[in-house]
Amino acid sequence: MIGRSLNADLRKMKGTSMILAHLLIPIITSVIFLIYYFFSPWNENMKVIAFYQAIGAGLPVLIGIFTASVMEQEQNAGDFQNLLSLPDKPAAFLSKLLMLLVLCLCSILLTAIIFGIGFGRIASSDIEIMKGCIFAALLLWGSSVPLYLWQLILAFQFGKGVSIGAGIISGLISALMLTGLGDYVWKYVFVCWTGRVPYTYLQSVLGETSVGEWLSFIPGCLIFTGISMVYYFWWVNHWEGNRISE
Repeated sequence: MIGRSLNADLRKMKGTSMILAHLLIPIITSVIFLIYYFFSPWNENMKVIAFYQAIGAGLPVLIGIFTASVMEQEQNAGDFQNLLSLPDKPAAFLSKLLMLLVLCLCSILLTAIIFGIGFGRIASSDIEIMKGCIFAALLLWGSSVPLYLWQLILAFQFGKGVSIGAGIISGLISALMLTGLGDYVWKYVFVCWTGRVPYTYLQSVLGETSVGEWLSFIPGCLIFTGISMVYYFWWVNHWEGNRISE
């Protein structure tokens, strides 16, 4: 059932710009930063950290847009009748979650590879740039899973506007938590994890903080992600359509 749902979702996506967006955004973002860094007087450590701060703060906004797009596809196809008539709704919603997460992973890894290769050419530091970029990208992706779960719920329950609006607010909170205001509370604000987790990891790699600072975050993240996943499937089993379509 999940395989058929994934195949159907991918076919639907061929007629949209979502796949193209997941390809072009990493390329454009990485190239813009690399061009700027080629002339920037910042030190290498700050350049790497600032890059991941920027994409981590921007990711919640993109998640809101992409989840709204997935919802809109189903809404335009007969006001969710295809989903509501399925005998196994959880499989269909799991398919949408997996599809978005796979696209996100590919996009983030592409960003890390392009930036890592390019920055390795212009940097003069001895740090293992590519290794650090790849691991920071994986942490960024892992910390985005709860956002996808809750944004899908918002999109399918309340509509496109709420999902995009929540994504923008999440991005602003994520950027705010990168300042000193987030030093003590960021671990408890899941919408800022995409920005703060890779940032904290890179700080430890570059010797600016202890390794325990970002490692201590992992248990709480796993617990919250598990709770969010349980609620997501509970909500799926009780979902009866978008309030806007009613």
